[in-house]
Amino acid sequence: MSFLRLIYWSALIGGWAAFITWLLMEVPFRYLGIDEGKPYISALLAIVMATIVAVTIGGGVSLASGLTNPKLVNLAKRLVIGFIGGLLGGLLGSLIGACIFAVLQQVPVLGFISRVLGWTLIGLGIGVSEGLLDRDLKKVRNGVIGGGLGGFLAGLFFVPVSLIIGSPMSSRALGFVLLGLFLGLFIGLAQVLLKESWLTVEQGFRAGRQLILGKEQITMGTSEKSSLIFIAYGAKGVEPLHLKITRQETGGYVLEDNQSRTGTLLNGQPVTSPMLLNDGDSIQFGVNVVRFNERAKHGGQRLPEPSVPKPAAPPIPAGAIQTSAPATSAVQAPAPAPPPRPAPVPMPNAIQATPPKPTPPPAPPKPVESSCPICGKKITGVPGERRCVKCFVTF
Repeated sequence: MSFLRLIYWSALIGGWAAFITWLLMEVPFRYLGIDEGKPYISALLAIVMATIVAVTIGGGVSLASGLTNPKLVNLAKRLVIGFIGGLLGGLLGSLIGACIFAVLQQVPVLGFISRVLGWTLIGLGIGVSEGLLDRDLKKVRNGVIGGGLGGFLAGLFFVPVSLIIGSPMSSRALGFVLLGLFLGLFIGLAQVLLKESWLTVEQGFRAGRQLILGKEQITMGTSEKSSLIFIAYGAKGVEPLHLKITRQETGGYVLEDNQSRTGTLLNGQPVTSPMLLNDGDSIQFGVNVVRFNERAKHGGQRLPEPSVPKPAAPPIPAGAIQTSAPATSAVQAPAPAPPPRPAPVPMPNAIQATPPKPTPPPAPPKPVESSCPICGKKITGVPGERRCVKCFVTF
């Protein structure tokens, strides 16, 4: 439920609760003589009627604030706490107001003040119950401010309205409706305007829902035990208790992933350890995106992101000149411009590469002395070219 709907439903439920309760009690109380002019009986019946109406208003207003997470157990607890706050506030306020009015009813101004004071006390009692279930003193403070202001304005408008209408029955009806309407409106308005930390569902199941963060631990998942439930389309990739947000003693909130299989992202980075939330942080799990906002700045610091180690530079040999500045230097001096290259000298076309030297011919074979194989005559010459003139044999 968005905050605008919270204010609307608080006022609507508070007004209807007061009207229905008055409607059920008006007939028997008129039969008992609430308007018969008997001071003690009329005062007693007025106290009882105001107390019962305050009980139902307290239960209705407290119930409306639980519609953000409509779990039966949560709604039942809020209803009971609202009944108790309405009972205490209604009994105390109506008693004090009736006593002051009975003593000072002859003075119109003081009688008017007694009505305003009594209904203001009723609003304070109902407003206190708003933060008791969450055990949050700041919510109790906001409820007291809204309830006191709503009860004061309802009592302030009751006297002129009753004077205009004239009928006691119609005056009671309109007065109680104004009381329930104003209490629901201003209690819801105070809780919204004075909130300090809240969540807004931006994507996923029922986008637009908002939840005021209190002192208790907030969980999100598909389970009915979660503070914010994500089912249907929003259940894709979400586990029963996917993540939790815990309020620290210093006032900040810490996000933890509940060892889910798909994980949780905080501003696009995976949550591997408890992370302190800051205003505007985006929490993503599955197909859902939830925005965290807060008014107070707690000055927290997140855990450092893991850095990828850079490869070590090769060692510089001794005597070598280092041509570049080290990587850790904040400001590097500009590198000197390289000297201009000389223009290439054109080669003349007449100049060509030197041809290779020719291989020298092999040395001629030397003459060898041998004998003719036929006549035995000695002949000197090159083998294969020797010729016997007598036998005409070449050998």
